Amino acid sequence: MRFLTFLKTGVEVLHLGGQHWQSNAWPIDHWKANPGRWRLFTPAIDAFLNEDLMPRDFGTSIEQFLLILEVADFKAWGEGVAFTGPDGFTRYKHKTREVWSVGRINWPEVQHLPARLQLLAFGQALQAAIANVAVAKRKPKDFATEAFGSAVAARLASAKVSQLSHRVHAQHSET
Repeated sequence: MRFLTFLKTGVEVLHLGGQHWQSNAWPIDHWKANPGRWRLFTPAIDAFLNEDLMPRDFGTSIEQFLLILEVADFKAWGEGVAFTGPDGFTRYKHKTREVWSVGRINWPEVQHLPARLQLLAFGQALQAAIANVAVAKRKPKDFATEAFGSAVAARLASAKVSQLSHRVHAQHSET
């Protein structure tokens, strides 16, 4: 089983270190006035989870779980404008043997939290996305959602935030 995160954020979400990116559109004063930061590097989380999940089997109908992680101030954006509603959505792609499911994190609740607590919020959003698979209209017949949810929760519980940084992920990817 392969795990992948597609991170979808509102413009209000400032990423740790993002002020140095070439694609940064915010002036430095904006970064100074808004101290909240998204501190997680989702490709590192994906790699960490995949170390444990890739050799495992959670049913023959699913080969990949795609978490569409929405991080935004949903109250400011309103419903259905750029993000899904509170129920999100779940799609089963039987031809490609994938499940796509939305997990949501409300930015005002996590923007000032340390990375460890943001990782807990990530885990809660992921568990909600996994739970949505079990109640979706079109769902895989033999996907062991409870076993998958338990495996993901156990793996995330063992994570150290230092293992999930951009720097560590880049060093790991080079080898």
